[in-house]
Amino acid sequence: MSMQSWFAEAKELPSLQVDIFFQIHERFFYGPDRISDISDFERLTEELTPPGIRSAMSSLVSTSEAFGHERELALYYQQIIRMARKHGRPITSVHNNFWLRLRFWNGEHETHISFPWYDSLREIDSFLETLVLTDSGLVHHDIEQGWELETYAFCGLLYFMGRDPDAGTTHCVIAVPRDDVVAQVKEVRWRANAIIEYLSKALGADVWTDHVRTEPAFKLEPL
Repeated sequence: MSMQSWFAEAKELPSLQVDIFFQIHERFFYGPDRISDISDFERLTEELTPPGIRSAMSSLVSTSEAFGHERELALYYQQIIRMARKHGRPITSVHNNFWLRLRFWNGEHETHISFPWYDSLREIDSFLETLVLTDSGLVHHDIEQGWELETYAFCGLLYFMGRDPDAGTTHCVIAVPRDDVVAQVKEVRWRANAIIEYLSKALGADVWTDHVRTEPAFKLEPL
């Protein structure tokens, strides 16, 4: 594989942290899919009790933070299911409460790569599996509204270029040692699957791996 022209612009970092995150919401919105008054977003809500898990960010819990505390996470999601039933909202219409997020970051160098269009484990894992299996050449290139990411493996490094194609701006052009990222990705994939397996058994349905198409048959016995 030949070098891409933008490789020469890449800032080489010593490492990147990798993790998958469960999104945590402070409130559950039980209003209709379409609203006429913006105040409905505040009025038609109930408070949610966050999971009793120590996390760096109140709105996100990583797999490394959740591992070993799966019951607390299951109790949080159980609230959402109960509230959806209480207000007659099908899970298919409030599935955003179960979305995941993938992040790559280096806090010291104020660098992060986000994947805002990947909400389910299957979408996230498709990218991570390709990253692990591709040791040379194009790993990944995806483009959506307001987001584009190119990833290459070349000479022991992973190159990332993140852009906003609509605005024509580039957010990051970096290179990091591949082996360390791949090792982390393998651990993250294992943890994510283990946690989701626990949640699925505890609640009776898997609403994290794929987007929900039909109403799940949950079980809501005390955990």
